[in-house]
Amino acid sequence: MIRLESADRCDKLDTMANRKKTDEAAGVEEGAATPEETLNDLLNPVRQRRRRTTPIRRSFLQDPSGEGMEAPLRWFVRDRRELALDLFLLLNCTASAPPWDVEMAAMAWARALDMRQTVGSETTVSKNWSWLEEKQLIYSERHHRLRKVYLRTEDGSGREYARPKKGEPRGFFRFPFIYFTDRWHQQLSLPAKAVLLIALSQKTTFTLVTERASQWYGVSADTLQRGLEELRDLGLLSTWLVSRKTPRARLGFTSVSHHKLNSPFGRQGES
Repeated sequence: MIRLESADRCDKLDTMANRKKTDEAAGVEEGAATPEETLNDLLNPVRQRRRRTTPIRRSFLQDPSGEGMEAPLRWFVRDRRELALDLFLLLNCTASAPPWDVEMAAMAWARALDMRQTVGSETTVSKNWSWLEEKQLIYSERHHRLRKVYLRTEDGSGREYARPKKGEPRGFFRFPFIYFTDRWHQQLSLPAKAVLLIALSQKTTFTLVTERASQWYGVSADTLQRGLEELRDLGLLSTWLVSRKTPRARLGFTSVSHHKLNSPFGRQGES
């Protein structure tokens, strides 16, 4: 499903060859864990209590005033923190019980996201955890030379995390594991990821007038438009026009775009 340029393919083959040599030198019989094995271990159905989605509060997208100027989603887009967004989403998927933490090496996080297994990737992951901690979306501590990462409440307030429940103000939406297991995190750009999160928080059919949505979510209209177009081009979003009679309009009617997420991101179950 994922298209790799020839240079990237060569880099991956080199990495696999080096890994094999290292395993042979160390006497490892089964070889090192693959990206798929690492990700599947994190999202193991038994460990995740057979969940296929995780709840995320809408306050991650909009602040309590109903606008997005201080909501965390805006920070990721503004600072171009695509990896930080994926790490935060993956942590939400994997921290399945109190105290809502995961203890794992930075290189293992990189491997789960199918990043190159290099010191540079390890450093990049660590820096993005630090950025998330600065934004008070997580906190961490060192434990046996590993970084143990804990969730904080999604609104960036720094409050202790608790799993969202029905009836909370502004509510929550369900984020599907398939975003990672089908490697959509590698295929989508940051604008498309932002729009996907917004779309997941909507009703099955929704409108998203970019000029208004820009104020609601604190993301530029251009970013929202590019995200919508990318999701449509990939077949993940359907869009159609709905017209209504408007006597005072220039043409006597107005048209509004309606959207609907398609498989595999259509309305998720409550599991």
